Amino acid sequence: MKIIGPIAGVGSRLRPFTFSKPKAFLTVAGKTVLDHILEKFSNTFDPSTELILIVGHKKRQIINYVKDNYMDKFKLIFIEQPPRGYLDGIPFFGGLGEAVYLSNVRFKKQDFKTKEQNKREGSLIFLGDMIPIDEYSYLMYRYFESDVDGIITVMEVPNEDASSYGIVTVDKDSIIQNLVEKPTDFISNLAIAGIYAFSYSATLALFKIIKGYIDQRSENTKEIFLTQSLQDLVEEGFKIEAVKLKQGILDFGRPSELLKGNKFLLTQASVKREDFHKFNITIDRSFIKNPIFLGENTKIINSVIGPFVSIGKNSNIENCILENSVIEERADLQNIISSNSIIGCDVKIKNISKDNLIIGDKSRS
Repeated sequence: MKIIGPIAGVGSRLRPFTFSKPKAFLTVAGKTVLDHILEKFSNTFDPSTELILIVGHKKRQIINYVKDNYMDKFKLIFIEQPPRGYLDGIPFFGGLGEAVYLSNVRFKKQDFKTKEQNKREGSLIFLGDMIPIDEYSYLMYRYFESDVDGIITVMEVPNEDASSYGIVTVDKDSIIQNLVEKPTDFISNLAIAGIYAFSYSATLALFKIIKGYIDQRSENTKEIFLTQSLQDLVEEGFKIEAVKLKQGILDFGRPSELLKGNKFLLTQASVKREDFHKFNITIDRSFIKNPIFLGENTKIINSVIGPFVSIGKNSNIENCILENSVIEERADLQNIISSNSIIGCDVKIKNISKDNLIIGDKSRS
């Protein structure tokens, strides 16, 4: 099975952080979002597994980082998604459908004697800002043990929020009947949750469908969406099961969702007092409320930190009160009182008392 990761997009909903780095490089609970995803994969798949990353925005950062950290865990393939154009100097891309299609060069047409072989040589697609809480081993079990051509993970959302998601309707056996991108009228509360697995034949059929949309697009076409192509796949007779995630998914596509994801991850693994010496963490005249994460070489002086605060390595926090916030690496904060805030890398600020701060990398005050 080949793993496809479309991570070319700019991540406009996470500006200003994505002006200086890919959205998958935001750090929560001590790791980048991409690390959280790939480490889950490495727990399920062996090192011969082909990991195909579709890159674009800040591609060099991604390629170098993944090569440095995952060369021994996957067979790495990088494919560039070229920009469709630029707006105020910022690239925009051809959408998720196009990104998935670009991986077709790694799938040569072949026939398999058994359905098991067909499934085993298929594809698994993930999104770079969504992390399922469930282990991938559970999803792979459902994929291989069900008499289907593929699976799409789903999650229940409030009825009033359904119009903000790609939504599926299913029959009594959870086989998908319809997929609609952000429906104006309520049809279901089952939202697509960002993990897809397809057999080899279903993958090739999906590529062919997407190619048809690419060939028809004009200069005014902004994006090729994946949802309509998946609907076409269903209409061609492929049997796709909606697998409801037992524990849900962490969505890091918006600042508010990033804070929710950080909060959940900290409840799973908080820093322990015995880690302070091990990671050269200095705590002086301060009160720490778990769960929190403190990166190595961090100094906390005369402050109250937590709960639900992540602070990146080599940071200096002095005379601060922080709660439910993400502070990235090499931050220097003095006299800050804040909650529900996200503060980027290499930030140096002081004398602020305000909640819901959004401060980009390398900011100064």
